[in-house]
Order: sequence, then structure tokens, then C-alpha cells
Amino acid sequence: MGKAIVIYTSKRGSTKQYAEWIAEDLGCEALPLADPRVKDLNLYEYSCIIYGGWIRGSGIVDFDKFGRMLDSELMQKLIVFGVGMADETAENYAQVWGYSIGKLDPKNENKSILYILGGKYDPASVTGMDRFLMKIMRTVLISGSTPEAKGRANFMKERIDNGVDMVRRDNITSLVRDARRKM
Repeated sequence: MGKAIVIYTSKRGSTKQYAEWIAEDLGCEALPLADPRVKDLNLYEYSCIIYGGWIRGSGIVDFDKFGRMLDSELMQKLIVFGVGMADETAENYAQVWGYSIGKLDPKNENKSILYILGGKYDPASVTGMDRFLMKIMRTVLISGSTPEAKGRANFMKERIDNGVDMVRRDNITSLVRDARRKM
């Protein structure tokens, strides 16, 4: 069995929690992308490289920075997870893919894997620019809704207004299974 590494960016703890659970299940280390040791890692030593970040808009935060460390060989070992409060729909998956892995490998020739995991959002803990951006998102959801999308928009508005906690250990089951296959 090969080695795995989990590298992540977390702002309020959900992504960090998932990274720690994944590392525990795989018997490997989880490091924040900002940790100075990350830049010194020889990623070629790993048979499975996992990157996790929280989803802002449709992109995974800091994946672009992490992606600069990857080439085609490393992309074949890659599993990415994004943590957010939107449901995992085909549309959301396609958007997150396009703004993350799709920028590096548009046709997925390297067969990287993407997971979207349920996050946690507490409106009382959000301040500054993030609070402003959430207000804009809420307004856009409501104003831009078509009659067909109104139900989904109201559902997301409810999550923005009242918060949500979808962080569950069992959300990583399939990801860990796929990581073991790469290992």
C-alpha cells in the first residue's frame, strides 16, 4: 500500500475537520496549505494526493495555488474535495469542477476525482467582506430566480439566513474508498 497526504485550506474549521478525518482513516498526515512544510514536500513520493478547500462562489479556495505544484503525473494521483453549503447537484458539481480541476485538466485526461462535501455555515460568525459577499449572494439568489429555480433559491436563502451544519464523518466514506484504491 502506498502513501497518501492531505493538504487543505480551511477558514472556519469544516474543511480542517474533514481533512483530519480523512488523514485518520488513511493513516497519513493532514497539513494546511499555508504550512511551510508543504512547499518542501516531494509529492512524487505519494500515491494519493488529496486537496481540500472551502467553496466560495463556484471555486475551491486556494486550489489555484495548490494546482501550481501539480503536473500531469501528480494530477493522476489527485483527489479534491470542496466544502460548501449548497447541495451536491450535477450543476454545482460541474461549476466547481470548471473553476478548479477543469482549469488544469479540462478533459480530465488525468482522471482526477472531485467530491463536494456538506459544510457548516453560521451567519453569526461571519464578518467583514465575507458577510458582505453573503448578502450579495442572498440578493442575487432571490432576484435572479426563475420560477423553476425559486424553490432552490429559497432553500439556499434559508441556509444563508439561519445557518446550516452538514459536516458528517460519513460524508468522506466514498472519498476514503477512492483514496485507498489509488494507494
